[in-house]
Amino acid sequence: MVKNIKGNGELVRKTEENNNEKEEILRINISRLGDTALLEGMEQVNDGFIGGKVNKTQMLNWILKRFKDDLDESIIKDIRADHFDEVAVLELILRKARETGKVPSEFKHLLQKQVGLEILTKKKAKQALTGNGINGDMEESDK
Repeated sequence: MVKNIKGNGELVRKTEENNNEKEEILRINISRLGDTALLEGMEQVNDGFIGGKVNKTQMLNWILKRFKDDLDESIIKDIRADHFDEVAVLELILRKARETGKVPSEFKHLLQKQVGLEILTKKKAKQALTGNGINGDMEESDK
């Protein structure tokens, strides 16, 4: 049996021999909410199942394998949205800005606006030429 424990206890590697097969088992931490959901699903599967009994490890492995097969762009977007980290994005932008010496223009405008240095980017629209080639008002005598 081989064990490797990561400092924060997140990963435990264990090699066990089951029925003359060596299988590496990895352990992960899940939240109480995740554990509750897993237990409820496991109970539903086992309720009325006379052909055996599914344990938490088997249930989770089945879910993960099935999830991998069904993973598509919309699910990936949902996961990323649930775990979006604004600080990580800001750190990445800052790191790139330090490397290149350039800040993306959208971000630059946002920063200027944040500190009250908003620059008017919209210029006053020019009037189009009229049919007689004169812009503006005509005097009363010209009419």
